[in-house]
Amino acid sequence: MPTRVLLPQWGMGMNDGTIVKWLKREGDAVAEGDPLCEVESAKVNSEVESPGVGTLARIVVPEGMTVDTGTLLAVLLAEGEETVDLPEPMTDAKASAPVPSTGGVGVSAANRPAGHKDPAAGRRQITPIARKIAHDLRIDLETVTGSGPGGRILEEDVRAAAAGPPIGAPVFSPSYPAEDGPPVAETIPLTGLRATISRRMTESGAIPTVTLTTEADVTEAVAMQRQLVGEWRAHRLRPQFQDLALAATARALTDHPRMNAHFAGDEIRILADVNLAFAVAMPDALIVPVIHGAGGMTTLDIARRVREVMSRVKSNELHVDDMRHGTFSVTNLGSANVDAFDPLLDPPQVGILGVGRVVQKPVVFEGEIVPRSMCFLSLTFDHRAVDGYPAGELLRGIAANLAAPGWMAS
Repeated sequence: MPTRVLLPQWGMGMNDGTIVKWLKREGDAVAEGDPLCEVESAKVNSEVESPGVGTLARIVVPEGMTVDTGTLLAVLLAEGEETVDLPEPMTDAKASAPVPSTGGVGVSAANRPAGHKDPAAGRRQITPIARKIAHDLRIDLETVTGSGPGGRILEEDVRAAAAGPPIGAPVFSPSYPAEDGPPVAETIPLTGLRATISRRMTESGAIPTVTLTTEADVTEAVAMQRQLVGEWRAHRLRPQFQDLALAATARALTDHPRMNAHFAGDEIRILADVNLAFAVAMPDALIVPVIHGAGGMTTLDIARRVREVMSRVKSNELHVDDMRHGTFSVTNLGSANVDAFDPLLDPPQVGILGVGRVVQKPVVFEGEIVPRSMCFLSLTFDHRAVDGYPAGELLRGIAANLAAPGWMAS
């Protein structure tokens, strides 16, 4: 039976993807797991791998086209199978036309290309999930403004229409009509990654969270950072305070595994590996790459991983695997001179640590008032999964790891 290659959904925020480059051509023999094409989605590049063995008989979606997740990308034929009833390659014109059934390799209702004609939506391009949500929320798609490529209606467009004005539309205070509002310097529509971030933060706001804050004495951690400058010189790395904070968090999570978890449905999943996510600010978005296996890494290993990921961020070569399977997050606003803040949870994770700036101030230490380096640590946690005491124990563990950082020496 012919094997269908579909565009997978990498992560909850992915609705569609653009075929950047086909790595195989029609007629090429492929093995299971062979990369077939490069796909870009929400500024993350990845490869679609072959789901089976055979010959790449038909490429359905050409390079440069953006299609929904679940769309048929290509068809593989096993040895001896006939090249009959293969779907035609997709074109811009066909992207908005009905796709006929083609037997075993056809495009089902769940796998129609972007903009498949729908009786309720005419020839407008609508993602399948947007169509489903519009049906569930009883939203007339004719009233929805699409923010996707070519005006495609996305999930967030439908949800925004249900809540109020369309995404990207000017929002004005009800105290005065729009025409009497102040001059607008710039309007920034919530599209692409920014829209995904907006939706994820809205989801986070619906979770019952609590934030605990402590002021940690990081004097010895700052001294360790200076010590590591010399130790890491041979590795061509300069230690940053964030490296130490990430290492201290990973170590604490191995001692407090209840916080290294996901809340899913009606169960709490304690996760085997500490995959530490860290927030990276970009000009128009925020991304959260992941250090996989951080619980078993040295501070130097973690620093190397951070530099590798940051290099890919700067060159726009971040891979989808760099963003997957985070178990706990850390966000650092010290460089913005922020002392303390309430970080927003990234579900299904049950915890996130906010790190403030390091400030030298007079404190009572061993009975005397002396200058010490202090830093606020703020832990936000999902109260459905964790109570205050175990969350506080994790926070205390992180602070203790920074207060006595001798274990960080390479």
